[in-house]
Amino acid sequence: GLTVNVSVSESGAVLGNAPPTTAAFAANAATATLSVPTVDDEIAEDASTVTVTVTTGTGYTVDADAGSASGTVESEDLAPITARFTLAPAEHDGSDAFEMRFAFSHAPTGYNWTTVRDRLFEVTGGRIEKAGRLVRGSNLGWKIRVRPDGLGPVTLNARATTDCAAPYAACDAAGRRFDGELATTVLGPPTLSVADAEVEEADGATLDFVVTLSREVAETVTVAYATSDGTAAAGDDYTAASGNLSFAANEVSKTVSVTVLDDTHDEGSETVRFTLSDPRPSRVKLADAEATGTITNTDAMPRAWIARFGRTVGEQVLDAVESRMRAGRRPGAEVSLGGERIGFGPQLGMRRDAPSEDGAGAAGARDAGIQRATDDLASWLQGATADPEMQGFGSAAEPAGRARTMSGREVLLGSSFSLTGEMAGNGVVSLWGRGTVTRFDGRDGDLAVDGEVASAMLGADWSRGRVMAGLIVGQSLGEGGYRAPAGNGVVRSTLTGVYPWGRHALTERLEVWGAAGYGAGTLTLTPEGEGAIRTDLDLWMAAAGLRGVVIDGGADGLTLLAKTDAMTVETSTEAGPGDLAASEAGVTRLRLGLEGTLPVPLADGSTLTPGAEIGVRRDGGDAETGTGVELGGGVSWTDPGSGLSVEANVRALVAHEDSNYREWGASGAVRLAPGEWGRGLSFSLAPAYGTPSGGVDRLWSGQDARGLAPGGGTFEPESRLEGELGYGVALFGDRFTGTPNVGFGLTGAGARDYRIGWRLTSVVRGDPGFEVRLDAIRREPANDNGAGTPVEHGVMLRSAIRW
Repeated sequence: GLTVNVSVSESGAVLGNAPPTTAAFAANAATATLSVPTVDDEIAEDASTVTVTVTTGTGYTVDADAGSASGTVESEDLAPITARFTLAPAEHDGSDAFEMRFAFSHAPTGYNWTTVRDRLFEVTGGRIEKAGRLVRGSNLGWKIRVRPDGLGPVTLNARATTDCAAPYAACDAAGRRFDGELATTVLGPPTLSVADAEVEEADGATLDFVVTLSREVAETVTVAYATSDGTAAAGDDYTAASGNLSFAANEVSKTVSVTVLDDTHDEGSETVRFTLSDPRPSRVKLADAEATGTITNTDAMPRAWIARFGRTVGEQVLDAVESRMRAGRRPGAEVSLGGERIGFGPQLGMRRDAPSEDGAGAAGARDAGIQRATDDLASWLQGATADPEMQGFGSAAEPAGRARTMSGREVLLGSSFSLTGEMAGNGVVSLWGRGTVTRFDGRDGDLAVDGEVASAMLGADWSRGRVMAGLIVGQSLGEGGYRAPAGNGVVRSTLTGVYPWGRHALTERLEVWGAAGYGAGTLTLTPEGEGAIRTDLDLWMAAAGLRGVVIDGGADGLTLLAKTDAMTVETSTEAGPGDLAASEAGVTRLRLGLEGTLPVPLADGSTLTPGAEIGVRRDGGDAETGTGVELGGGVSWTDPGSGLSVEANVRALVAHEDSNYREWGASGAVRLAPGEWGRGLSFSLAPAYGTPSGGVDRLWSGQDARGLAPGGGTFEPESRLEGELGYGVALFGDRFTGTPNVGFGLTGAGARDYRIGWRLTSVVRGDPGFEVRLDAIRREPANDNGAGTPVEHGVMLRSAIRW
């Protein structure tokens, strides 16, 4: 028996754990069998090879040509079919078709060009136009022609074969299946794109258009650009731009800034077109060659103007309503022109049962009154009047017979009329007219506006018992201007409105009222150096209020007075030419004033009366806004027996515009009233510091809450002290009281007044109250700060008659 040495090697992991290392020959045997154990490695493969080699040992030699032999181990797990691209371009030009080639590792059976073209691949960014074999009759190699859909990449992904019966399946005769690992992406050409831009119109604003290259390019890329008008106009809204952009090697982004031209009127959103063209080199394409630049516009004009114009018209209407609610209801006629009262006729009563003394009846008296008023008006217009008492009524410099000349403003401000008559037991009706002019100014950011609103109003109202109702027709004209760093301009607006109103007295001393209205007109805005822009204007308003004695406590109870109102005005304009946007503006105003007193009788016959007041104002909306609050209080003591009274008051005002602004004041007074008919000793002494009075009135009457902080939001309290001493004596048969008196006044500003005078007062019961007062006054500086200020002297004569 011979034992020889062997070595076993493999081409796959199929050997057992202990392959043999020797082979044994039996005695007298010429052959020996070598068994090599194998295992299933579950690896997909065609076949594995095991090689046995006889190595040199003792007692034998190895044939060099026959020292090794191989065996094949067939695999139950066949290796799949694989494939690879043998030709694929790195880039396409975005339009032309390009060719690609690929080869299978094993030739699939039953394969044809329609399968390759239509079923084998999933294609994005393009389509396979044509497919064919590289070698006739062979399914190993294929070529395809691909057409891109656009400038983007084209991607091909082959479908893996999971079922050899599928229409796209690639299987060979041995049952191998295509693994599907065949994919590639062909990039599109480098492209240029520009993105949309947006900016809010302002001084120095620019539209920044970002131009990007889709990927880095190893050479310089250039492209031309230019702007063009959308809804925005070059030269008015932006500065036109054009030129060439140059991208250095591997640079992928550039920005072009287009200057926006600022103005002050609201034009809404406007657009600019930005276009790319002529890219270089030619392989660079335009993916998105046009962008839109949007200029958002939030300018205050015309909103800033119409807010204040609408508020002013609303206040003028409410002033007229207030005037009519307070007007007398006696039948008659009153006419004023240019601030001058030009004539009175007799009562223009409408009662048919009121005959005149001469029997002519009311109609004759009414006609005579109308004729008299007409004659007086004609005479006044000529500078003279037929009534001797009215001679000199006009300008003294204008001779009789010459027509008077007055400005329209003078005529409007001072002109009014009212005609009032009774309606035979059905109440009192009035026809009236008046004119008014109001100025306003304000700011909205860096925009300043100012203007003047002149309104002529014609109204009719009726009252009966506790009810009053009326209707006002008004024509308003507003003119003014605006100024801002972006430009100036002028504004003109007209408005014709109808405003119904009503009042109802809840009690004899407490009433509620309300008003509403609508107006339509035009707004003309003319920027400096440009043409006029005209558009329609509308106004809506509503207001309501309450005023009077809420609680009437009489002489020894709590009395509470209230005054409150609320107003809202909405003004709007339509869109106009020149890209003027539609605009809306609203303003609101709420005012409240309360004042209460509570007299407390004392055992000695005197009365102690504490009191308090509060005022609140809130302005909101698109004009000046803010809140003002005024608080005040005081106490007084009076003794009717001695005529002595003492009082002290304090108040404070908090204004909205400047949080640091505080206005306050304190005052006091001691007075001794003279005896009956003003005879005997009298004196008064009244110190004050700051602003002790006028708070609620200022809060109520200001055009807006901003005015509560005058002088730019500063408050400098000032002290004052005033005094007077007098003594009344009987004169002229006890029909008059003569009172010589002296007085003084000192102020913290460094001035002092001295006064000496004489007062003559009628005291006869039943006669008209008559008083004449003559005072001599000296004013001089009170300290060295007034050095150089001349001393002033004056004489004042005053007279009054009361009935």
